[in-house]
This record gives sequence, structure tokens and C-alpha cells, in this order.
Amino acid sequence: MGSGLTKRRIDNTNPHPDRDIRLWDNDPRGFGVRVKSSGVKSFFIQYRSPATNKKLRHTIGQYGRLTLAEARRKAKQLLSDVECNGADPARERRLAKEKALSTIVTISELCENYMRDAWAGLVTYRGKPKKKSTLDIDAGRVRRHIVPVIGHKLVPDITKQDVERLFHEVRTGKIAVDEKTGPYGRARVTGGATTAARTIDLFGSMMTYAVQNELRPDNPVRGFKRPPNRKRDRVLLPEEYRRLGQALLELEKEGRNPVAIAAIRALALTGSRRHEIQSLKRSAIDAHRQCLRLADTKSGQQVRPIGKAALDALLSGPTKEGSPWVFPAAKGDGHTVDVKIFRRAVELASLEEIVLHSLRHSYASVALELEYSELTVAGLLGHRVHTVTARYAHHVDRALIAAADRVSYLIASRMSGEEQVTATIIPIARAEP
Repeated sequence: MGSGLTKRRIDNTNPHPDRDIRLWDNDPRGFGVRVKSSGVKSFFIQYRSPATNKKLRHTIGQYGRLTLAEARRKAKQLLSDVECNGADPARERRLAKEKALSTIVTISELCENYMRDAWAGLVTYRGKPKKKSTLDIDAGRVRRHIVPVIGHKLVPDITKQDVERLFHEVRTGKIAVDEKTGPYGRARVTGGATTAARTIDLFGSMMTYAVQNELRPDNPVRGFKRPPNRKRDRVLLPEEYRRLGQALLELEKEGRNPVAIAAIRALALTGSRRHEIQSLKRSAIDAHRQCLRLADTKSGQQVRPIGKAALDALLSGPTKEGSPWVFPAAKGDGHTVDVKIFRRAVELASLEEIVLHSLRHSYASVALELEYSELTVAGLLGHRVHTVTARYAHHVDRALIAAADRVSYLIASRMSGEEQVTATIIPIARAEP
């Protein structure tokens, strides 16, 4: 603790440029002065919270506005209240600030306000308002994971241990649900490491929102070590493409949703993201220039080249009179969101670890197999590569269209089982007589 606090000792302590300095007193123990790197010196007490037994610090006041004698008297009174009456001045100050500002009290209320502002476009991701599809997922994670586990807790009281508990309860499926989401929908939430990591990401955003709104001084999610994401980089082999194509044909014969089946084929032949195809409007197809003019993608507005096989798949699918969508929903005015058909096709084809996004990875794999450069593949997929974005923002290079033609043709051939195996013929020189 040192030799105790004196005015001379406080005055003669110079700030450290990189960290705070704390000077301690002997009477009372737990009383001290913090010297910030800025040079500001403040009196404080350190004590163990009667509620949590954790060490807490409570600022009494700034040196210069309070004398050492005044601060010492106040410190003795506060420490006595902690010891004798179970007081918790740091927590009481936080709660008083909440009450004075009419701030959010519980995590449930924080979630309500966060989602309200997110739907209003006030919560951004990479500088842009979150998309409706993302907000729908966020709302589900709030309702099914965050609120059931920690919704009752006060915002200032959330600790890193609470973050750990939220992660592990979602990961182990302790709050798994199976519920109807509408007349024809059903949500089966089983948890898992990936779902848990995404939930923590969302909760971290909420805690940042809480800090920005002065509901607490820090974000307890910062520094939380998430397990590495399981990369879904599985790609379809030529024989697996054939089995998938055969499975889709079988589902068509069974009378399954033809629009959803057509959307799956389009995903395979374009390498596009799921939402880019399912929400594709007919007005976005530029058949003359053989491209898609996408108003809203992960990388912003884009012109995306497509091969002839992909263009045929987009233009020849089932239509719905009056609908602007290439793949309209079976009921209502929206577009299809059906993924059950794909899961059924994967089962019929006996494919393991294949998800819808695997079609995008597989498209890229086929392009690389055809020996296109990574820059060309990035252009085909619409990746955020500055050189590609700048070059293809307003038009599509003929070389990219030619590449899209070859890739989509090979994938279509594999899915139909008609892939032509070609070989390079090397002439053998005749021996001279």
C-alpha cells in the first residue's frame, strides 16, 4: 500500500503516458488516487461487492475539487457503509444514472429497442442498414436464444460469465425449439456451435448499442473467444452433380414445387447467393447483354455475368401472371423461400455435408478447374475485389461472359449426365525411313 497518501505525494506524481497510476492510502485501506495519462487525478475507493464478491472501484471526486482530508472522510463513510450495511455505491450509481436517464433496465427491453431501431434503419452493418432477411434472423435469435437465457438480467449487470453461459446454452441446445411459423412453415431450432457464435455476434452488437446509448461503460462481449467457424467449403464432384440433377428430375416427376426446383438449378448454374436468386426480379435479367443487374448484393449494386445455360434456366422456369419475381412463391405475392426441396434432393442424391451455399463454392471450383484466374472467378461470383468491382461496375466484359458460358455449360452437362470428356491429342512424329 505504500506510505499512505499525502498532498505532496499526490502533487509530485507525474502521469504515465501509457497507463493509469494508482496511489494507495493506509487509513482507510481501499482508499486511493488514480492518476490518468491525461494528468487528471481522482479519489476512489476499492471494495468487494456484497452481491457478487467482486472487486469494484467507485470514484469519489476529482483532486483539486476535493481536498485529501475531505476525500478521506468520505471514503471512510462509504467503506463503513459497505462493511456494515451491505451498500454497493458503484452499482447504486449505475442504477441511479439509469433511472435519471429513463434508460433500459433489462436485456429484454434492450432487445426491443435495438430491434426497433434496426427495423428503422438506425442500426447499420458495414455502414448500411441491415437487410430485412438479416433482421428476420436477428429477431429469431433474440426471441429463441437471447431473451430466454438472459432476458431478465439488467443491462449494467451483464458479465463475461453471462456471455459464456449464453454461448454454451445455445451451443448445447438447451433452449431448442420446434414451432410453427405460419400456416405452412415450421422452425426447428437445435442450437450448435455455429448458431451460438452467430448469437454472440448479435449480442455483441447489442452491447455496443448499449454503450453508445450510455447504458453501460463497456462491452462484455469484447474479447470473447469464439470457436473457429466451420467452413462450408465442400464442393460437388462431377458424379455428385449428376446425382443431384437426377434427384431434381425425380422430384419433378413426383409433382414437387417446380419453382423451388428451378431456383435450385439457377443457383447451381449461376453461382449466385441464395437470396440473389430467390428474390430475383424479371426486370433484373438483361438477356441481350447476358447478365443480371442486381440492385442489392453483399457488395452493393452489381452487374453479374451469366452463361447461356444459366440464362435459359432463368427464362424457362414456371411463371406466375402479374408477378415481378422470376421464382414466385406458391401462395401470396412474394418470392419463393423454399429450401426443403433442396434438402430432399440432397437426401435422394445421398450427398453429405452439402448445403445451398455449396452450389456457389462448387461453381467457383468448376471455374478454377477450367483454369480461369482467381480474378476472373471473383468477377463471376461478384466478390468484393476492388479491381473487379471497378472494372465491371457498369458493363460486363466479353471475356467474363465467355467464362460464364463455359462454366454454366459444364455444370449443366454434369447435372444432366451428358458431360463430354475431352482429351488433348498429341501427334506422334513419324520416324524417318
